[in-house]
Amino acid sequence: MRIPSLHSAADCDNRTLGGLSSVTRSVVEAAPGRSDRRLLLFVLLNILVANAGFKLVAHFVFHTGVDEMRGRYMDFLHFRQFTDSWTPMLGSVNYFLAHPGLPIYRARLYDTLIYPLMSILPLLAMKRAGVGDAAVLRTLMVASWLAVCTVVGLAVAIAAKVARRPFERGGLSWRAGVATAMAAFFFMPITLAFSLGQAQIFLDLFFALLVLFWVQGRQRPAGVMMALMTMVKPQFGLLLLWAALRRRWNALAAGLVTLAIGGAASVAAFGVSNNLDYLRVLAGLSRKAQSHYANQSMFGLLNRAIFNGENMPYHPYVYPPFVPWVYYVTLATTAALVLLALAYPFINRRINAINKRAREQAGSMADLGAMGVVCVIATPMAWEHHYGVLLPIFVWLWFAVYRRGFGSIWKLGLAFVLIADFLSPLNFFAAIPVANVLQSYMYFGALLLLALLLGSNQAPLDGERPSPPATMTAR
Repeated sequence: MRIPSLHSAADCDNRTLGGLSSVTRSVVEAAPGRSDRRLLLFVLLNILVANAGFKLVAHFVFHTGVDEMRGRYMDFLHFRQFTDSWTPMLGSVNYFLAHPGLPIYRARLYDTLIYPLMSILPLLAMKRAGVGDAAVLRTLMVASWLAVCTVVGLAVAIAAKVARRPFERGGLSWRAGVATAMAAFFFMPITLAFSLGQAQIFLDLFFALLVLFWVQGRQRPAGVMMALMTMVKPQFGLLLLWAALRRRWNALAAGLVTLAIGGAASVAAFGVSNNLDYLRVLAGLSRKAQSHYANQSMFGLLNRAIFNGENMPYHPYVYPPFVPWVYYVTLATTAALVLLALAYPFINRRINAINKRAREQAGSMADLGAMGVVCVIATPMAWEHHYGVLLPIFVWLWFAVYRRGFGSIWKLGLAFVLIADFLSPLNFFAAIPVANVLQSYMYFGALLLLALLLGSNQAPLDGERPSPPATMTAR
């Protein structure tokens, strides 16, 4: 069976809407206006509750203070950040330049370098050009600040692209545009990544570009983005595997060429031995990770549940004692999530009982989004700021599916709140058995988002009417 192009799901939408009666078209035309007002109201209330409501609850219910995001936003506004990623990355470059014959990954720094050497090539180029450490850090700060702004702009661009549909007057309204921009800026993992000085913010940028290219039907630049993400975090190589299995050959070819160029440059700069040494780092990362509450993974959840390792404090070299069953459950969960995402077309067909168009969802944005979610959560180490790549998935899912009246907006809203907000009052349960699993709220939010993607049906059946916007219940 021939697999349709990237445009097939959108084309199916257009054909379906084209066959609707004038009464149904009126419903579709009116729905976005009401939905946009609700979206703006939801975003404003969410920002208010997340940044003020939780503080009041902590004060009056728990009679204590609470961690909050206000300082992170002020960091952005005042152009200041920590150097969480930059210190080990720049330190590794300086170590290599001072000791070119010694293994880079054996250097004792503030924190161990956990990225492939391809990721530090830009820093090596700056240092060899005579740029000092302070200037390198300022450059990275400005670049990451611009990356945040660009991610916000790309979120609006994705919304505008997806909202531009037949029989929906005006495309993206000003309310929807403002709501999307505000939701993007206050999306906690995005701002947190900048404040920490994390390379993750560039992964957020690459994935936002990937989503925009995909909805535009531009496979080659999308494949380049997949490769760039893989150069920083190898688990995103699953996106290239996904492209191969979905027969998106243009994306796969562009990604492999980009990856080959980056790999060759890294070998030329650092040597074969240093690059192969990263395999040892990966093997170590698969068996150990911090149990700190910010590690929103199955590994972190299980270790916190049995009180193995630190929870609230954080020290870069402190890892919980190895527990075999935790390790194997984490591996099993990883395998299950990857297989779940790879089996997306078949699961989606079952959920939606679509037989005639069973293959049309393969390679769709929902399919790609499911794999994107899995790339984040199916690892032993999934820090809060790692969840920033999920922002464009929320944007697409709202404007492509839920804004049109398909699916339960309450489930999508709950997933957004769990991932976008810093629910710090839940850390009060850290010392309470069983209850402390609530600290893994972002992980549960990502699982809910994955379930929504697996069950999404952006292309309604022929003759099926979109649900009236007043109900918007799950089908």
